[in-house]
Amino acid sequence: MTSSFFLRMSELFPEKAPPAFAVLAVVLCLHTNPAQALEAMDDTEMGTVTGQKGILASFQYYYNSSPAEADLGAPLSICDTPNGGSSLANMNCRFGLQLKNRESEWLVFKNGHASIDLRRLAIDASLLGDSHGGTAAYHGYFNEAKFTDQDGSTCLLPSGDCSGAAASGLAEMPGLRLSYPEGAADGLEFNDVRFGLYFEGLAVEPNALVPSGNGWEGNNNGSFMGLNIADNNGHQAGIAFGGDFYLYGY
Repeated sequence: MTSSFFLRMSELFPEKAPPAFAVLAVVLCLHTNPAQALEAMDDTEMGTVTGQKGILASFQYYYNSSPAEADLGAPLSICDTPNGGSSLANMNCRFGLQLKNRESEWLVFKNGHASIDLRRLAIDASLLGDSHGGTAAYHGYFNEAKFTDQDGSTCLLPSGDCSGAAASGLAEMPGLRLSYPEGAADGLEFNDVRFGLYFEGLAVEPNALVPSGNGWEGNNNGSFMGLNIADNNGHQAGIAFGGDFYLYGY
């Protein structure tokens, strides 16, 4: 499947838009009030906000590949069986990149497919000591240089003390936490993320060598490399994650 990511403005606002569409557009414009700016909330106000339980986020993307559980990440039938020759010319399963200042050429991934499945990533607010399996051992990972200004002379944390994790008050500061609460992280279960990537060929194809002038349609330079990321059990490699990731603002 050859995809285009361009959208003409005429498609968003057709010349003969139905009356209801035109009225809706006018109403939206009339109700836009730039004077209603967002106002910052202090810690006390934030503490009274309900619905603070966090979310679980999952993400799936399948490019020229099957999302069916029976054969996750398998190439679709529109992709050719790799043969190192005619299969590289398949126009249904290729992906092209054009780089800045190299507009006359395309980097073309030929006869390929990809998939990623990220399952149940937890996003919530938490204190550092509340991490999964957390202990006071995190004090040993504190790096005061990460919390000072550019010349290292001023501590930027609210406590003004970057001499150590306890003195800094970092343990009492809520942060944005990303974690895998269901992850095994035992070296056996690799299902936190499933990722597969395959392309039979990679080549630089100039616009000048293609009658249409679109280098991504070309197959004049064959291939200089291929890539396959999978495992022996299927078309996707498994990745296991453990621990927590904290993001602080100060």
